[in-house]
Amino acid sequence: MRPVFEIHFAGTLEAFEQAFAGLRLALDAEPLDAGPRYQVELVFEEIVANIIRHGAADGRRPDVRVSLELDPDSIRLTFEDDGVPFDPRVCPERAPPKAREGAGGFGLLLVHRAASSLDYLRTAEGHNRLTVTLPRVVG
Repeated sequence: MRPVFEIHFAGTLEAFEQAFAGLRLALDAEPLDAGPRYQVELVFEEIVANIIRHGAADGRRPDVRVSLELDPDSIRLTFEDDGVPFDPRVCPERAPPKAREGAGGFGLLLVHRAASSLDYLRTAEGHNRLTVTLPRVVG
């Protein structure tokens, strides 16, 4: 299946806002119920926000690519960035107590709860590639 949405942008707040607006426009054109759409938007926002906040290496903003694919039973978001290595599959329940007590870390917990699977790869080019698969039907 071909992506219904692909975007490449600099890891800045302004570029994130434009990318999120583009995602919403793409979702408007697709037959997607409100629950799965909310999950797509939530995952996009949480993952890209983490890339922007925590992915900068040596003060350089990360380069971000995102694609969205819709299958009959699932939705796949693939995020790729050239920021610092980070594998978000690490169980959020094992996050430091500070994160569990409200100082952050809940975004990844939400992503874990929404996803049917998360796949991570640190590529040979030194990029993070995260694929988040969501169910097409939220129950």
